[in-house]
Amino acid sequence: MKRILLTVMVAIFALSSAMAQAVHQPTMGKTEIKLYHQPPHRTEIILPQVKGYTIYKGDFHVHTIYSDGEVTPRERVREAWYDGLDIIAITDHLELRSYEQYMLRAHAPYNPDGKPYQYIRGGAGNKTDHTTPIYCDLDATYDEAVAFRDKEEIPIMVVRGTEIWRNARTIGEYNAFFLKDITDVAKPDIIESLKEARRQGAIVIHNHPGWRRKTMDKSPEQEQIYAEKLVDGIEVVNGLNLYPKMIDRCVDEKLTIFANTDCHRTSAQYYPRGGEIFRTMTFILAKDCTEKAIKDALLKRRTIGYSHNHLIGEEMWLKEFLNAAVECKFLAENEKKGHRAYQLTNHCSVPFILRRGKAIYTLNPFQSIRVNFGKNKETQVYRKPEFVVDNMWTVGDKHPKFTIEIDK
Repeated sequence: MKRILLTVMVAIFALSSAMAQAVHQPTMGKTEIKLYHQPPHRTEIILPQVKGYTIYKGDFHVHTIYSDGEVTPRERVREAWYDGLDIIAITDHLELRSYEQYMLRAHAPYNPDGKPYQYIRGGAGNKTDHTTPIYCDLDATYDEAVAFRDKEEIPIMVVRGTEIWRNARTIGEYNAFFLKDITDVAKPDIIESLKEARRQGAIVIHNHPGWRRKTMDKSPEQEQIYAEKLVDGIEVVNGLNLYPKMIDRCVDEKLTIFANTDCHRTSAQYYPRGGEIFRTMTFILAKDCTEKAIKDALLKRRTIGYSHNHLIGEEMWLKEFLNAAVECKFLAENEKKGHRAYQLTNHCSVPFILRRGKAIYTLNPFQSIRVNFGKNKETQVYRKPEFVVDNMWTVGDKHPKFTIEIDK
């Protein structure tokens, strides 16, 4: 026993010495020692292929220091990649550059009179109602993000976009992306701004429709915007806020469901990286990650919203996603006990909360559970593996009920 113990101690000492040598090398007169370097990790979000489509992850609503965000365009690109995204649209405001005031204060000593330039909110006179766009090179933010992406060789699609921010209580806010020239969209009249976005082939979505509003019914101003077919989709989820009624509107009016962060600060402040929950995003079912294929998927409403491990969408796509992600395997039949046993295996990064009557089953990512199903008392036919999925939301502010395909 002593000999075995001694052998183990020698082995541990040898391993400790090797680790120490790897970390603590003789300086040999060097003035700088690199103690440790760990390359940052991307959070990989594994999702199934659905009906022959690959699922790409996109966030179509983020801000930078060039409007009212606290992060540079470069960092937005970098964090999006590490957060597991494939696509990001930087959508700084047409009418707001609040961080400019801090820059002007910092530059005050260089002005002729030693005083900072006056910051004028909204870009025209002393107006503070965000009705007038700021006239400047509004494409500079996008250009900076793309230049950084290309320099750092970050494989992510950066989309040219902007947020058209007017009166939240009446007109609402709208994102336009896949634009060709943001500066040309900056017009005093919001209808003209949206029409210009249309002329450029952009996709337009209605942002956070419940923000600062007592009701999500359309105002007269919004009625006009919708009547002129200037909206392609609705931000059904903004950050961690879900607007269930907007799912119904999307289905009724054939609009696309979006879920976005609307990040102003770093995403890690709201969605800690590397955990079991990811940042809010839109799942896009597309043939490939090209602008043409992504736009086609968005316009044909092949999306699922994701937020805090909840999935929001049309029932058809939620069902297809569940059956693509979950394998249901028949295990055995016990005629004496009157039940059949199935194994459910989750092959994706999103959990599923499955409810059958009062029983709730959590099917975690890349894990399996066993569930028994008995017979229908009236027909004496074995029940199928049918569940209400409590972390899915669809029309009618409800959780859908699905039968999981067996041995597919």
